[in-house]
Amino acid sequence: MPFIYRIDPCSLCNLSCISCKSHSLKTNEKRIMNLDDFKKIINNIQRYALRVSLYDMGEPLLNKNIYTMIKYASDKHISTLISTNFNLFKKEHLEELFNSQLTVLEPCLDGFTQENYEKYRKGGNVEVVKNNIEMVVTHKIRKKTKLPIVDVQVVVFDHIKEEIPLVDNFLKKCKVDKITYRGEVLGFNSPETTRKNMQTQNRNACFWLYIGMMIRPDGNVYPCCGRGFDRFPYGNLLKNDISEIWNNKYYRFSRALFSKGPDLDYDEEMLAIPCIACGLFKKQRTMKKDKFGSVFPVK
Repeated sequence: MPFIYRIDPCSLCNLSCISCKSHSLKTNEKRIMNLDDFKKIINNIQRYALRVSLYDMGEPLLNKNIYTMIKYASDKHISTLISTNFNLFKKEHLEELFNSQLTVLEPCLDGFTQENYEKYRKGGNVEVVKNNIEMVVTHKIRKKTKLPIVDVQVVVFDHIKEEIPLVDNFLKKCKVDKITYRGEVLGFNSPETTRKNMQTQNRNACFWLYIGMMIRPDGNVYPCCGRGFDRFPYGNLLKNDISEIWNNKYYRFSRALFSKGPDLDYDEEMLAIPCIACGLFKKQRTMKKDKFGSVFPVK
């Protein structure tokens, strides 16, 4: 059974980052998860869950129940993580944050000056983010607590490379627990940089299909955190027990694509699943031709 889960509490966002379309795309999907649905999902997976990440396509702090959600998972002895642009955090949220027992907080700081920060993080305020990071760490030190672990995420865009020493010095002065510098693979940098960073990532095997599960605000289950709305769901945790979903025909077919063996029999229904068109991981086999001679190549 999967032991790592990503539950998206909100697929809306307060920023308009260049490579992200969450703020502009139209969809029929539910965009904000309510608290009762979250509790039902946690109750459904708590037998197996070791970690729940509360973010995906949007900004988790837009959900007014986010700290209550984190606390509910924490009380079930599940570790929690949120990744946030941290523009919406305020001083009055401090006690809620610490009382929730959040395990890992990942604020994003992609730049030191407003001029460079907003080149990608449209609508964001870098001074607000820096002040919030400093405020949380100061409060954590004052309380003498280990949680949350503050792991600041920095996407190394070409336009902020000269500011990296400033970012690094500021975060170390703040005494954050960890700084994670990420290679840019969002297509905002030059094609050469993006391609180079993509090549450094391990794309040989898909881990999602064996250890993880993605859940959207409406309870729909997906095999991974692939972007885009209105994808084909593999089930719904508000309607089905996790044991009915994890090894259903969609999961079995998806795993078969990444395991050795003869090509799979043609199945028109499987054309809709996300894994059939995935190019991020190397497939071992494909699906046989249909009656018109179409074939789906191994990527």
